[in-house]
Amino acid sequence: MRFFKFNKDTGKKITDYYSDFIMSRIIRTEKDTQIGCMHLEENGVIGHHQAVVLNFY
Repeated sequence: MRFFKFNKDTGKKITDYYSDFIMSRIIRTEKDTQIGCMHLEENGVIGHHQAVVLNFY
């Protein structure tokens, strides 16, 4: 059995488009599919931007 971490300590700080959050990747496929966990602190921001692929929240 393998264990994976996707807590905010293993994530990457995102500041593009005036964002302020941490993104921890869970999986990325060979196609355009990515699954991640967004860690948004109080007063954190996910900056407005045009999506380049379909999004599911």
